[in-house]
Parts: sequence; structure tokens; C-alpha cells
Amino acid sequence: MDIRWLLSFKMTGWFCGGVIVVLAVLSIVSWSLIFQKMAAFRRARRANSFFRSMSGTEISEKYTAFFAYSCLYLISWKVNQFPLLDEKNLLKLEEELKIELNEYFENLSSGLPILGSITSVAPFVGLLGTVWGIMVIFGRMHGQVAGVSEMVAPGVAQALIATVAGLITAIPALFFYNYFTMILRSLSSEADTYASRLISKK
Repeated sequence: MDIRWLLSFKMTGWFCGGVIVVLAVLSIVSWSLIFQKMAAFRRARRANSFFRSMSGTEISEKYTAFFAYSCLYLISWKVNQFPLLDEKNLLKLEEELKIELNEYFENLSSGLPILGSITSVAPFVGLLGTVWGIMVIFGRMHGQVAGVSEMVAPGVAQALIATVAGLITAIPALFFYNYFTMILRSLSSEADTYASRLISKK
């Protein structure tokens, strides 16, 4: 089956073709963010796991760069800067930990708002292209009687490509946005628990 006519957009006009281009760009941005975040979260989880496995042992300087990805190492390093925790130092430590962890998780979650926006915007952009394409088709049908079905069917098929493209762009972005958000919550909960346990031992 030759489907090249579906991509020509001769019936639906330049606007529908422009929508496909926009969705293609959004898809490229989405997958770029997905791969970046997969790598970032994998590093963070591996660093936390490795740090836990070395708990109670002296950490070599060669692991310092790798542990920069671990929120648990960050907490341990900050707590160790306060050998004596009186009430004043405890408040200062909690404030500094809050600032450090906020910065850590902001860096880790950078790009997720863009991914979330793509999940919301892409289907509507695709739907807009479809509606516009159908409007163009029926506008060109005005005054014609013969051969209506032959004109409408291919044109509607072209217009519907925009909706399909919008869904293809949005569905993976939505899946990975929810997946990354779940990991982020897990890491945040792990950091809070570890910080509370470490401070209580002081």
C-alpha cells in the first residue's frame, strides 16, 4: 500500500503539515529529555546504593566524584561538619541540609516540567491540526456534489495523522514523566529517612 499521499498534505494545507513539524520537534525534545533523565536517575540510584554498601568504611577520594550524585553522601558529608549538635547547631544543620537537598533535587528534576508540558500540549496540538485539516477539506468541497466520498476520505485520513502524531508524542512523555516523578519521590523519602536517622545518632 502506497501511503506517500498521506504525508503530502495537499488536501489539508500547509497548517496541518506545520503541526506535524511542531509535533516532530516536540517528540525529539521529549526523547532527549527522557534519555537524559534516565541516565541522571540511574547515576543517582547507583551512587546511593554504592554509598550504602560502603557504610561504616572509610571512603576513598577516588569515589568522591561518583558520590556527588548521591543525596545520602551529601547528607553524611554535611552532618559530619557538625561534630557537636547542640540546639543552635541542630537548627543550622537542618537549615543547611534543607538548602542543599532542595538544590540537589531541583538539579535532578530539571527538565521534568518541560516533559510534563509536552504530555499536556501535544494531544491538543495534534487535535488542532486535525480540526483545521477537516475544515479545509469541507471548505474545498463547497459547491461540489460528485465525487464527494473520493475527496473526503483521503483528506480526513491526512488530517487524522496530526492527532495520531500528537498521541505518539504525548504517551511516552506521560509514561516517563510519571516514572521519573515516582523515582524522585522515592529518592526524596530515602534522603529524609537517612537524614533523620543520622541526626538522631548524634
